Amino acid sequence: MPVLVTAFGPFGGRSENSSSLVLHKLRVALPEIRTRILPVDAVLAPSRLRQAIRRIRPSALIMLGEAAGSTGIRLETTAWNLKDFGIPDIAGRQPAGVPVRRGAAESMASQLPLQEMHNRLLTLGQGVSFSDDPGRYLCNQLFFTALDFLQTNEMRFPAGFIHLPLESDLPTAAALEAIVEVIRLVSEPPGQVGRITS
Repeated sequence: MPVLVTAFGPFGGRSENSSSLVLHKLRVALPEIRTRILPVDAVLAPSRLRQAIRRIRPSALIMLGEAAGSTGIRLETTAWNLKDFGIPDIAGRQPAGVPVRRGAAESMASQLPLQEMHNRLLTLGQGVSFSDDPGRYLCNQLFFTALDFLQTNEMRFPAGFIHLPLESDLPTAAALEAIVEVIRLVSEPPGQVGRITS
């Protein structure tokens, strides 16, 4: 089963998104993975993600987004059951203070091997940190949607969200190196995770 990696298209008046810039390069570097670029749309993005999970049945899910103001890669630890958009999505929707799914848990934890990822990226010289605040915009909505969908459907594989800085703060080539390493890590057999090889 392949690894599924998602990214977002541009939003907020910007012409590009650092996550999709990396995804385009990933398709060349790792042609065996499956990818989706999702619109910054509160209805379409979750729907297309669920459709991709059903169709691909991946071995792992890595969701990418961009975080303006960050200077390093952020490994998101927690998804929150809350939509509170500071700006509208590309369709003009701007929910405020509403749950991602009514009746679901308040929060859900990433299912990625975050400590191993952190260690591996530090070894590569990447700036990386843990974050428990993915915002309350589309990144968080998609993160929570994915974890809730997997739990509801009793699907068990590593899944989580990673924020990348803007391309001006972390060049695409450097971000690509980091995400390739993350994909290699989640693709390793369970007994091999945590080992660093040359």
